[in-house]
Amino acid sequence: MKFLVFISTQSGEQHWKGQADSLHQAEEKALTSIDAHSKTISDTSICCQWHWQYNPELGDTEHCNTCGNPVYWVDEEYYCSYCVEVLRRVEADGQLYSR
Repeated sequence: MKFLVFISTQSGEQHWKGQADSLHQAEEKALTSIDAHSKTISDTSICCQWHWQYNPELGDTEHCNTCGNPVYWVDEEYYCSYCVEVLRRVEADGQLYSR
């Protein structure tokens, strides 16, 4: 799975983008990749497939194929933070996420 993790540090926000087998592993990799004394995760998202959906206020916007929530674009890939919350609950229950 491909993740995008945003980390707040004393010098501003940084991000880690990469592959991991679980959400927990992705966030650990992200934290260890950033050299800072104080760092906290501000957002984690997972790479997703998306579709256009009409929004009366904004026109067509991108939405996740899995959960239907809005997604955002980073480096020609789309990421969904809503699916991460589902993944977080699955991992907290001790279940493995099927790829």
